[in-house]
Formats: sequence, C-alpha cells, structure tokens
Amino acid sequence: MWSGAKEVHLNELSNCGFVRTNIELLSHFFAEDEVSEIWITFPDPQMKRTNKRLTAVRFLKQYSEILLPEGVIHLKTDSDFLYQYTLATIEVNHFPVQVNTCDLYTSGLADEILSIRTYYEQQWLDRGKTIKYLRYIPHGVNLKEPEVEIEFDDYRSFGRNSTNRDHLETRK
Repeated sequence: MWSGAKEVHLNELSNCGFVRTNIELLSHFFAEDEVSEIWITFPDPQMKRTNKRLTAVRFLKQYSEILLPEGVIHLKTDSDFLYQYTLATIEVNHFPVQVNTCDLYTSGLADEILSIRTYYEQQWLDRGKTIKYLRYIPHGVNLKEPEVEIEFDDYRSFGRNSTNRDHLETRK
C-alpha cells in the first residue's frame, strides 16, 4: 500500500484510493455507483469455502452496491479452480465478458497494466503456472451460485520469508 500511495502522490493522481479493511465493509468506504473497476489479483481460491471466494455471489452483491452500472471486475489468477468457478458464475448469471484468456502472457493481451506482476504472480510463473485473466460486467439482482464440480488445485504458495527449498523439504 505504501508503494502505491507513494506513486499516487508523486504522480498527483486524484482517482485512487487505498483501504485496508475487511471486504465485507467495502460499501462503508465507497458510495453507490462510485467505482468503475474492481481488481481482484491472485486471491486465495478458497476451494473448500464458497462464501469466502472473492468472485462468489455473496461478494458480487456487495460489489454491485458500489460499481457503476457499466463497472467491471478484473480477475487475474493462477488458480485453475478459481478461474473455472468464476467462468461458471459468469455463465449461470449471464454476465457480459469483455476479456477471457487462460494464458495471459501468450495471448498478446498483456499490455502495460496487465504486465504488472505481483510477488505471487512471479512465483507462479517461475513454477510454470499460466496466468488466467477475466474482465466482466457483473449485473443483475437474483444472482445464483453455479452448481458445478471443479477439481481442486494441487499446489500451495510459498511465503515471502521462505525459500522454495525449505518448503519442498518440509513437504516430503
């Protein structure tokens, strides 16, 4: 957050905000129709707990309170599970999809913004994972959770203060 706030200050940007809070409190910080884009980058896929997935109907309803009618959600993830779950949610709720790729860096879509890599994104790329990207417009009032079976991802991230070797040794 500090790095981002510093960039905002140095570049005198006025359309940025940084909030560290529980996602459930989002509507306390933004007014109705105030937000044009929500970026969800490399969240925990929450494979066992639907109500914790950041692209679940529970959260889409909260996002709709602050998103403009044409507002978009960007999802950037390494998780096949979360990508497939989000696609199923999009399909069952008939959301318009603007961009969908299961391999961002071979698709030719990685522009100046999409090429920005988080710590975890670089970790996934180094491990041979592909990066999936979706941009869609969530809308509607009677949203439904998809009823699909999706295979769980079979890997875990390494913490910032650990080496890959340490984790490989402890997993044996």
